[in-house]
Amino acid sequence: MTQMTPMTQMTQMTLGPQMTQMTLGPQMTQMTRTPSREPARRRRRTALLVAILAVLLAAAPASAQAKEKLRIGGYAMAGGITFASSESFDAVLGTHSGPLFGGGARVGLPWFGLFVDLGAWRFKDEGERVLQAGGTLYKLGIPVTITITPIELTGGWQFHGRRGIWRRLGPYVGAGLSSYSYKETSTFATTSENADDRFSGYHLLGGAEYKVLNWLGIAGEAAWSTIPDALGTAGISKEFGETELGGTSFRMKITVGR
Repeated sequence: MTQMTPMTQMTQMTLGPQMTQMTLGPQMTQMTRTPSREPARRRRRTALLVAILAVLLAAAPASAQAKEKLRIGGYAMAGGITFASSESFDAVLGTHSGPLFGGGARVGLPWFGLFVDLGAWRFKDEGERVLQAGGTLYKLGIPVTITITPIELTGGWQFHGRRGIWRRLGPYVGAGLSSYSYKETSTFATTSENADDRFSGYHLLGGAEYKVLNWLGIAGEAAWSTIPDALGTAGISKEFGETELGGTSFRMKITVGR
């Protein structure tokens, strides 16, 4: 058994879940991430949200003769996100917030202001790998690019007034399922050293839309998401004990459609 001095126990780390390189003298050993096991409570939570969305889609009263029709529209959005795992993102990217860009489509149902929304957006930033030795982090100068692309399925309710400003201003709230694609690539890295995973969770959001014209509007919203157990199995996130990939975002939208 070989005794290792503190200087020989060095860990090269990225933010994400994919791998950790341990330098043991002149030899280097790679340990890949073991697959995460989804807790039972997470499966129950996902099933509950699916059931809620199904109710929003199918639970209109059979006796109601809806006067309204389906309202189909789309939107482009831009905004910013602040990630919950602040220490891990700060270590690799130098910040735990950044811009996002995306778009989506919304279908307004003919029942009580209910709607279904399917949207996607992307966050992308560049940082560098870090090295931990004796509790101190060192920048290695090896570029790493982190790309996060969520897909969000939302069911919600929007208020539609008939008088005054409320004819054009429509506040709304929603909740739904999130599926986050997480990619981490680095210069000179092999396929096994990069990360390409997908994680699930849920989100809540609220905002308001103002109709400039009958077919054109602007909207602002705030959203909160939780993507548990996406980080923390390896890399610098494990050292900080951070497992959450979600965060809080603010978005501005340009909407088209009635």
